[in-house]
Amino acid sequence: MTGAGSRPATGGPGRRPTAPVPGEAVRARRAAAGLPAQGPLPARPFVLPRGRYDELFRTAAALLALVRRAVLALGPTWPERLVALGADPADHPPYSGLERVETDCCALLAGADFLVGAGGPQLLGLDTGGTPGSPRETGVLTRAWQRAAAGLPEAPLFGHDPLTVRAAALADFCARRGLPRTVALIGPGFHPDEQRELRAHGFAADLLSCAGPRDGPGRQSYALGLLGGAHPAGGGASGLPRTHRAGLLLPQPSSGLLADKRALALVSEGLPWMTRGERRLVERRLPWTRITLAGRTTWHGTERDLPGLVLAEPERFVLKRAVAGTGPVVAGHATEPEVWAAAVRRAFGLGDSVVQEYVRPAPHPVELSDGAAVRTVHGAAAVLSPLLFAGRPGGCRVSFPASGVPASGAGPSRLPADAVLAGRETSG
Repeated sequence: MTGAGSRPATGGPGRRPTAPVPGEAVRARRAAAGLPAQGPLPARPFVLPRGRYDELFRTAAALLALVRRAVLALGPTWPERLVALGADPADHPPYSGLERVETDCCALLAGADFLVGAGGPQLLGLDTGGTPGSPRETGVLTRAWQRAAAGLPEAPLFGHDPLTVRAAALADFCARRGLPRTVALIGPGFHPDEQRELRAHGFAADLLSCAGPRDGPGRQSYALGLLGGAHPAGGGASGLPRTHRAGLLLPQPSSGLLADKRALALVSEGLPWMTRGERRLVERRLPWTRITLAGRTTWHGTERDLPGLVLAEPERFVLKRAVAGTGPVVAGHATEPEVWAAAVRRAFGLGDSVVQEYVRPAPHPVELSDGAAVRTVHGAAAVLSPLLFAGRPGGCRVSFPASGVPASGAGPSRLPADAVLAGRETSG
């Protein structure tokens, strides 16, 4: 699979292209779609062989299913599972009380982040509690590269279209539950393109702002409410204008529990019901991960005291808050000893974090064009983020975390994100 490295460093002066640069055609399509189109942008598409592209989605779906099962096994209800995982209720939207619905829908909309290391993609985290990863932007860039890269050796290029897959998954969900195809796109982050795609699949779809008219004649009802950005207050419903109401809000509040990295730690440690094949998958694609709780653990075939291990070998580990966005990622290999020791004490004192084995990125060159010249950025770290809608492959994007946070999959990207496409099996 395409490799990645941790410290972007530009090569010498930019060279003038001797042939048309596909990325310049994509720049124009970015601008036409209202996406950022200024400055250096990718000159070539990010391409995986088709088999590896398909494998990425299968791996994401299999690991998501394991995490879902691990969380469901924690207790008979979602509030009990939250307590059993050690999660803070303040970090999760209030529970809706719709037990069967939440269980059915908790993994309906999902994304994953894989850092590409020397041994292939390694799962850094799941995104199930928010609107995953810019589906419209991924779809725009996928189609643009397919049109612009016709003359490249990897062509023809393939990529799943996120908006089409999401609309089809929601249509099937409505059919399965006997719901009318009516959906409100609620809050920031949605675009008329998303409304049009849903309407093309037979939905009555409207764009709604959480801040809107509070009174008016009549009330419009929707079977589904798709939440954009942060959940409105009170789990979603109270943030709606009173002139509208949505029956089932997606993602459900419980979805965020699957994205809690403590759930990854349960799967990493191994559970009695896991098959031999599932354990092998976890060993290959999920970095060794443990909740920051005092006690003994298994580390590469040996039994060790967990806090002592993490303090003794900082270069092997990364500390992450269990809930994404609630604190910094601390990489032992890039941290002063006293700072690392303090971070370890804090994490094990509060139990709100996980310790994960550091994944050394594999080097990946990225070609950028500014319209006049092409330059190569050597050693960029690539994070691949496939989208899944009801378990179906729904497109993929690549981002390049800034140096200093190579193993987190978080933080600002120094290089522009792009779509990931599939090419011929002979491509590298």
